[in-house]
Parts: sequence; C-alpha cells; structure tokens
Amino acid sequence: MDTLEQAVAYGLGRHASDVHLCLDDAVALRVDGDIVKCPDAKTTQVFFDNLLARLQPAQRTAFLERAIAADFAMNCAGQDMRCHLFQAGAKPVLAIRFMRSRIPTMDDVMLPSAFQRVIKEGRPTGLILVTGYTGSGKSTTLAAAIDWLNHNSDLHIVTLEHPVEYRYKSVRSVIRQREVGRDVLSFNAGMVDAMREDPDVILIGELRDAETVKAAVSAAETGHLVFGTLHTRTAASTISRILDVIPSDERDQVRTMVASSLLMVIGQRLITRVGGGRVAAFELLLNCPAVAGAIRENKPGQIANEIAVKKDMGMIDFDTCLIEYVRKKLITPETAITTSDKPDDIRKRLGLSLRPPPGSTTRPSTSGGLR
Repeated sequence: MDTLEQAVAYGLGRHASDVHLCLDDAVALRVDGDIVKCPDAKTTQVFFDNLLARLQPAQRTAFLERAIAADFAMNCAGQDMRCHLFQAGAKPVLAIRFMRSRIPTMDDVMLPSAFQRVIKEGRPTGLILVTGYTGSGKSTTLAAAIDWLNHNSDLHIVTLEHPVEYRYKSVRSVIRQREVGRDVLSFNAGMVDAMREDPDVILIGELRDAETVKAAVSAAETGHLVFGTLHTRTAASTISRILDVIPSDERDQVRTMVASSLLMVIGQRLITRVGGGRVAAFELLLNCPAVAGAIRENKPGQIANEIAVKKDMGMIDFDTCLIEYVRKKLITPETAITTSDKPDDIRKRLGLSLRPPPGSTTRPSTSGGLR
C-alpha cells in the first residue's frame, strides 16, 4: 500500500471504522469493534514518505527529529478522518479513524429522551459531561447535540478540539471551531480566550488538567452551557475523576461549584448490534438535590443509587439500557451479558441461567468509532 488514498479506499471498502498501518506490516482494520488483520495488504516506506509530505512543516519536523506523535484531521478522497502518527519499535505507525460524512441527529444516535429534553428545552446552562472509553462515540454524541443547537437556537458556540473532527456550518447559531496546536496552544488557553469571546456554548474536547476543569466549572456556573469529555466508565467515577485533578486545598470549593453547576453526565459504550454495526449503550445521570448533596458531601457511592431510584426523572443505568436493547432485538442476550459489569444480574433480569455455557467468557466491550 503506497498512498493514503489506497488505505482509505481499502478500509471503507471493508466497512472499517479504523485503519492501522505500520511500516512493512500487514494492514489491520477495526470492523464492528474487532481487529481484523489483512495479510494481503502491507504498508510500504513510500506510503509514509507520501504521508509526511502532507503534514504541516512543524509536525513533520517534530516527528522526524524528535519522534513526537502528530495528531491531525484531514479529508482524503472525500472522507473526513482523524489521524494519529507515532513511532513504535523504531517504525512509523498511522492510526486512522473515519468520521461520518453527515452529522447524525440525536435520534440517529439513540440518545436518551431525558438527555434530548435538556438540550431542547429553553436555553440550558451548566455543565454536561460526556464520558466513555476512547472510541466509544463521545465525539458523535457531542456533534449531534451541537448540531441540534446550531439549527434551532441563536447562539455563539465555541469549540476547543484536538483535532477538529466534525465540521459544522453555521446555521442559526454562529460556530467557531478552534483546534489545539493550530489555533490555540492548549485547552486551558482556549478556555481563557473563550470567556472573552462572548460565548453561549463552549465545547471542550477533553478535561485533562486542574486549570481547564476549574475554567469549565466556572463558565458553567456563570451562565454558559459547557460540554466536556472524560475517559471514565461510570457517572460516579466521573465525578471523582474531575475532582481528583484539583489541588486538595481547592477541592471543597470546586466540589461545591460542580454540585451547583452540573446538568448531567452521560456515559456510553459501543456494542455489537444484531445484523452488523454497533449501537451505543448509555448511562444517564441527571443532577437533582439528592445528587448535588452526594457530590457536595463527597459521597460518590450514593450517585449510582440515585440513578437506580430516580428512573422516573429519565435517569438510566447501563444494565437497564442493555435490557431494553435486548427486548427491542437490537442486541443479543449474549452481548448484553458480556458487556455488563454485572452479568449475573443481566441473566436474572432476562430469565436466564446464572451459570454461563461451558467455554464462554465474559469480557467488557471495547470498540472503535461509532459507525
């Protein structure tokens, strides 16, 4: 394989969400969440020479002279994609994530009705956290929400991304997308700038340090709608993670700010769908007096319980979402069991034997981009 165009055509032709290319190695694809090796296709030095020629000079120099990984988004052969170029075993490696050509709607993504209600009703302000593993579809969820606001509200929306993935065209709203490393030095610097840019909505690609977290919470508390992402597994662990990065002498103050400004936490995992492809399963935590109290009093263990007892508000836990998908025949019972953190609970709720079939294994689902 000598050109990026060939790699793109090869991956798309096999319905891959991701393509992995390493010098002199067989191409590997992620298809429906699993890695598929393709011994009939190998990546040549010519491929990487051509790729390096397409990079910005600063990125090319950093990679060649200091072995610094390069993150970039580009369009090749009409396909938008996110790329990560790095070195492993003294060989260049490129990981490609294909992006959807059309921004999906919130209904397309099957976002919970309570999440959609918060986005659609009035002009929401506060902090919305979207969480999950890398490749769990967080960017797609954010894009669906931002695109709805863009088409239905008169807002100034500022995004801070690394790299920019979905590209919006301003409709009713005005959208300014800033890429970290190209348009701004860091997420924190972008937040400082954003507060001088008269924003209504701020999207932060990742809440990764104390200063960015504090800026995001402060913006949410002062009447802005702030979206942020974290690589956490559950709503309770999300609250703990966002506070753990704060210095201990400031943590109580920030905890109080989070308790008052949080709108909701939506966690997601991509799982194999009946008939091929994948679907996102969700956990949704909505803030309410009991949740705010648990955050304020540093009792994260109570948060999972609040999700369980406040389902009338629209909150949902992962297992309930999995059961619903089984009943709708979107996923198989086996997929629900292997995806759940509590497989025996799923078996009970589905009326199945508690003892798994001989030779079966239970493992969490890991996936690439939402397709």
